[in-house]
Amino acid sequence: MRPTFTIVYMALLFNACGPGKIQNVPSQLPLIGSLGKHQSGLFKKNFQKIGEPYLSSPIAVAFESIAFNKSMKTRYSKYRDYLGKTPSALFTDTVQTKSPRYYQLKITDMVHLVEELNRDENSSQRKYLQEDTDLRIMTHISFMVPEETAHRLEAAEQFYLKTDHNEVLTLYNRGAGRTEAVELSTLEIFDFKTAVLCWRKNKRGKLNIAQILIDGGTCPGATVSNPKTLNKTPDYLKL
Repeated sequence: MRPTFTIVYMALLFNACGPGKIQNVPSQLPLIGSLGKHQSGLFKKNFQKIGEPYLSSPIAVAFESIAFNKSMKTRYSKYRDYLGKTPSALFTDTVQTKSPRYYQLKITDMVHLVEELNRDENSSQRKYLQEDTDLRIMTHISFMVPEETAHRLEAAEQFYLKTDHNEVLTLYNRGAGRTEAVELSTLEIFDFKTAVLCWRKNKRGKLNIAQILIDGGTCPGATVSNPKTLNKTPDYLKL
């Protein structure tokens, strides 16, 4: 069963559908670092999680508190409306003195992440990524959290991704001499971004991930987004 993360009219849904996946994924909730298919339409964004990489060492993640602009306010309001929730008091409280804010987590250490994805522990993930070129990696999430959780996150000094002892991809925060896992169920995620993978062959002729393109675009230099093209036999060799 594949967990599916969908924004319809900028609202999120979680469900499971479709046969098979590249590995057993205990968490049904997509997390930054998750691998899956990202589909976008006029009023719909969908991320179908098919697995997650094994991260043997910490991958740095940036945490930011951001003031709502008109676009993000609309996305969050549509998200709540679709789920049948009342309008957020953040936008209806006329005596509120502070500007409403939301939170964002994004992977920042792409170089180290590429190194981890190319490790032997992720060989099955790479094979699946090579076979299905529509797969992407989730790199950003925008969310709201309860006030108590927000205070803990804001007090943290560092955030990172790492696979835990149960082989589950986990987001950690560290601060005040302690480290704890962030409980995903407390995150009210209303938007996300994904990145494209660029491929190349190493000196041994083995396919490896060369770069992660956060903002889309064309893979640079000799790297390609479709690794299948690197295995094609040149026409002149077919003669």
